[in-house]
Amino acid sequence: MEDLALSTSYFAGRRWSPARMAAAVRGLGLARVELGYLTREPEEGLWAGAAAAEGLTVGSVHAFCPASVADPFPGPETFSLAAPEAARREAAIRATLRTLACAARFGARAVVMHGGRVELRRKRALWGTAPYRSRLSEAFRVLGRPDRALVEAERALRLEAAPRWLDGLSFALERVLPHFEEAGVVLAFENLPGIEAFPDPAEVAFLRQRFPSPSLGAWYDVGHGERKARVGDWPVEEALALTETFTAGAHLHDVRDLEEDHRAPGEGAVDFVALRPLLAKPGFLRVLEPSPDVSEEALRRGIALLRAL
Repeated sequence: MEDLALSTSYFAGRRWSPARMAAAVRGLGLARVELGYLTREPEEGLWAGAAAAEGLTVGSVHAFCPASVADPFPGPETFSLAAPEAARREAAIRATLRTLACAARFGARAVVMHGGRVELRRKRALWGTAPYRSRLSEAFRVLGRPDRALVEAERALRLEAAPRWLDGLSFALERVLPHFEEAGVVLAFENLPGIEAFPDPAEVAFLRQRFPSPSLGAWYDVGHGERKARVGDWPVEEALALTETFTAGAHLHDVRDLEEDHRAPGEGAVDFVALRPLLAKPGFLRVLEPSPDVSEEALRRGIALLRAL
């Protein structure tokens, strides 16, 4: 895995210049980066110069990038292409096309996208409905294992709520996919922790059938997949069976305990050897995405572990 990349989210909070971040990536023995959603508009041009100076390539860009200087809290779910409301969806389309322009500028092969989160609702005892928040993690802590009955109950709530988001994302894809196809860039939807996360593996597989384009794909976040599997929400094997053929890349990080993700590979219990068939695919984008509090020493050990595969 000599072509490992590092997400620039690793440097969050350090107030480093693109030049300093690029030099640090090189110092880790890496030659590729993923531009994260914390990249600000003025930094886009600076990154172009810094990457060239250090001999780095940009393999992927995480939406939404670059973030506006007017946005005090940029994030990957500031917008949602799946929003049922047309006005919110239009804002997401504009932000997505700006991210695509950034990806095209750097010659990136993929834009990593969060689809959003379905709003779950449960029936009240007497009438109407009320918002519902998943309890799978809480149940696991009590039982020490997934609560299968609760998983099925929450999946039923999600199945009832999801069609509005599926329709919204379909409308948005009709607008944005032709632009991604023209640019030769993959719009890759990332798996996210939580049963509310959208689209799930079955939904992204359905969308790929509805829009059979090589520019529509999936992105497998190893830590998120591990968290979902541990609480009974989408076993890793089932998720990959549906999406592996059109998965463009992966975020690589480990998980300690139940939910402490974004650790360096080797700091948790993720079985990276079992993921080797996916990670070793030719042309696959492999992006380290450690938390900013991961030490450089731990990250170096994680890089060595992955390269040993």
